[in-house]
Amino acid sequence: MTMNIPRLSASTADRLLQGFVTASRSRWAVLKASGPTLRDYLQGQITQDIKKLTPESGIHACLLSPQGKAVSELYIFEGFNSELILLTPTSHAVSTVERLRRFALGHQLRIGVVDSLAICSTQGANAAEILSSFDLSEPADQWLASSRSSLDDTIAVVMPERPRGFWIISSRENIDKILSQHQQMDEDEFEAMRIIRGFPDFGREWDESVHPLNANLIEFDGVSFDKGCYVGQEITARMNWRGGIKKKLYRVAIEGEPATLPCPVLTTAKIGELKSAAIDHENNFVGIALLPIEIAESDTALSLDDGSVVKILEACHA
Repeated sequence: MTMNIPRLSASTADRLLQGFVTASRSRWAVLKASGPTLRDYLQGQITQDIKKLTPESGIHACLLSPQGKAVSELYIFEGFNSELILLTPTSHAVSTVERLRRFALGHQLRIGVVDSLAICSTQGANAAEILSSFDLSEPADQWLASSRSSLDDTIAVVMPERPRGFWIISSRENIDKILSQHQQMDEDEFEAMRIIRGFPDFGREWDESVHPLNANLIEFDGVSFDKGCYVGQEITARMNWRGGIKKKLYRVAIEGEPATLPCPVLTTAKIGELKSAAIDHENNFVGIALLPIEIAESDTALSLDDGSVVKILEACHA
């Protein structure tokens, strides 16, 4: 079966090195939250320490069920007028709001999806050039460093890409206006870049069936083991301290096009799963696979059902 695997074109690869590329990111939704005890409440709900959140740096976290299963993935930033901005996959935005409201008894919590706000991406050697169009300064060069407008909810966020890349949160109207002045890329090509970089997304490379620690939450600085209790904390802590992290997501090279996705990764039997794949600018297949750590750290030969060789490049990380 032939699949529509996202591809990074040679021309886009050249623009990444010589300038920058941009695209809207409809796969992410913007939430707003506010309330006098909001931070105290979130401290008991998310995997990361809310005290790490500053005006200059956001945080990455997961929202868990009491059984320790992932409800959603979150990126959290300080917004305008003491509000917080939360980014979550669009496919899980409603369930994220419902989950956060469910345990808010005793807290004056206001949270909801804000359709008037949107996200775009810019990446490339000169990606910082577009920030001035949003009246934003360039953030520090570190994962989730951010700069903000003093007038509204416009934020630039450093993402783990090379060449350097940013997510920009702003009004949908403002993003549409500014991006119309530049050559826009198809969002699928940004998906190719994401997969090639080895940057897994909740709802794509992993879901509720995979514990976040097996989805490299530590490698993406999305969990604190010192912050105290939160919903789902007991199972998460036990997995970490008792050596329960048996699998991880890995960036892999594939010698041939996968027939379907996801698909089994084999030794002599199925030991893991190729979750996604993309084609780079040199026509190589690169993917993200969930594999046992013990196998990944050995020299065991891996392949797909059709015999295509799978080579581990590295564990996915920020």
